[in-house]
Amino acid sequence: MIVEISAVFASVALAALVVAAAYDVVHFEIPDTLSIIILVTALGHGAVMPEFHWASHLAAMLLVLMIGLLVFRLGAMGGADIKLLVAIAGWTGLAGLAQQITAVVVAGGGLALVLITVRAVAALAVAPELLPRIAQKGAPLPYAVAITAGTGWWAHGNWSVI
Repeated sequence: MIVEISAVFASVALAALVVAAAYDVVHFEIPDTLSIIILVTALGHGAVMPEFHWASHLAAMLLVLMIGLLVFRLGAMGGADIKLLVAIAGWTGLAGLAQQITAVVVAGGGLALVLITVRAVAALAVAPELLPRIAQKGAPLPYAVAITAGTGWWAHGNWSVI
């Protein structure tokens, strides 16, 4: 029964993460509601799992928040992306945080390469202003896509750890 409840929490969190990525692609923003859903599901998961290490998960969230504030201050990442990563850290804990962040960074690099290529080709279009914003030169990087891909990649290999 506990495993089934935990799987429901994980499924809801994953769905919210996918919605965040899709929303970011279209609107270049992430609704706070989605980060809150991911955070609440992590806390719910922790409440039903006896071996959940609360200190580790809370420390991971605090660490991501502190580093995230610096990254935000430097203008390297948006606030909504940071909030999303903080919520996800509630799932990873300290034990999985380095792997998850590494997977997100690798996915972000891949996303950047794809968008550089798409935008270079799109710049050759007769009317580039008619292209979707994501394909236009100078559009922001919808980093929730990388966050979702990297987190999914991490979770796939660490499902038993969660």
